[in-house]
Amino acid sequence: MLKTLHKKNKLLAVALLACGIVNAQKDTNLALGQPWPLDYCISYAWQHNLTVKQAQVSSEIAKNNVTGSKGNILPTINGMASNTWNYGRTIDPFTNTFATSQVLSQDFYLSSSFTLFGGEQSVNQLKQNQASYEASKYDVEVNKNNIALNIASGYLQVLLDQELLIEAKNQHEVTLQQVERTQQLVTAGSLSRSNLLDVQAQEANDDVNQVNAQTQLDLAMLGLAQLLDIDSLQLFKIAVPEITIPANPAIDGPEQVYFKALVSMPDIHSAELKWKSAEDAKQAAAGALYPKLTFNATVGTGYSGSDKTSSTAYNLDTLGYVGASPLVAKEPTITEGPAVKWADQLNNNFNKSFGFRLNIPILNGLQANVAYRNAKLNALNNYYNYENSELTLRKNIQQAYADALGALRKYHATEKSVASLSEAYNYTKTKFDVGMSTALDYNTAQTNLNKAKSDLLQAKYNYIFKIKVLDYYEGKPLKL
Repeated sequence: MLKTLHKKNKLLAVALLACGIVNAQKDTNLALGQPWPLDYCISYAWQHNLTVKQAQVSSEIAKNNVTGSKGNILPTINGMASNTWNYGRTIDPFTNTFATSQVLSQDFYLSSSFTLFGGEQSVNQLKQNQASYEASKYDVEVNKNNIALNIASGYLQVLLDQELLIEAKNQHEVTLQQVERTQQLVTAGSLSRSNLLDVQAQEANDDVNQVNAQTQLDLAMLGLAQLLDIDSLQLFKIAVPEITIPANPAIDGPEQVYFKALVSMPDIHSAELKWKSAEDAKQAAAGALYPKLTFNATVGTGYSGSDKTSSTAYNLDTLGYVGASPLVAKEPTITEGPAVKWADQLNNNFNKSFGFRLNIPILNGLQANVAYRNAKLNALNNYYNYENSELTLRKNIQQAYADALGALRKYHATEKSVASLSEAYNYTKTKFDVGMSTALDYNTAQTNLNKAKSDLLQAKYNYIFKIKVLDYYEGKPLKL
């Protein structure tokens, strides 16, 4: 069992997928009323199907998550500015004095933080989101492939029902001619009236079969149109290709198809990448068990309306004499001036700081430990999903190969049956025309031939679809 696919195989897978898309997405701009070939139907559905569009949106979200993870590795830088008016008694944040009048204060800060070590959580989260994004792109291709298979099935059903309707019309026309021929024989006395009644009953049955065939075709066209989300069914029609089945077609063996499918099938790549994403998530969860070292730095400054200039003057008063020397007292007088200039305050109040912070997880309700154990189990589960996708792929290919061989055998066997019953019908018809056989014998031969022809058509298109399923697994574009 393959554990990982080599990079060369991945590149080949992308090339095969791109080849299929280029072949199917031809910008032919076919309008309703023109016959649509299978590859154009698939291209149209890919462009308009809501499921594909939703998968594409999910892929874009996953891409944004990758960008966010890259940002988590970078340092954080945040700026802050405030402008505040204080009324009433308050403490000025810069003068650290009480103020009772209106005070205008402004703060400006710039801070940065960078994780020096955090158990590589950010790095592993980036890897996780990157793998999830790559998986989401393959999920888009998975949706496209599923739609392509559904449309191929619906397209072939329409082709089958068209041929069944043509066969029913032709048979009805033959029966109408036989009614006319029998009427002439009854009139001439060569056949009894019961023979005419039997042929007329067969004609009525053929008419019902034709109506049923038309109904089945209408329903098949409706189903295909609904797969394509087409509103105007009246103008919708498909191209009818020339389809031949060789006597001994070359069909790759199941092992050969399987190894090609490992390269081409987006399901496998998606499952592998989701497993890788879960492994990275496990490593990210393990990082929460380690200490986290962070570097922080801040610079800031501010302005206060209460920070004002002042001047001090001293009054000299003579209190008396000690001998010949006077006693002098100095009485200061403080005069408050205007507020300190805004630019000067920003310069005076400028401050900066930096430091390291170490956070050591000791006991946090076992949350980190439980998260890590769950991440391990999720990774294991995704590994099992990956292994199961390969096993399922092998089983589906083996089944598809067996179905294709069985359909081919049935087609060839039914061909022989049609050839044999055609001879029996012609022989019975010849005898009936000359009155040597009853209408019951004629109707029985005709019914057996009609059933064999219907079985042949169904075997033919069943084989074609089974071959297209094998083509799908080999990464070939679905076209007729």
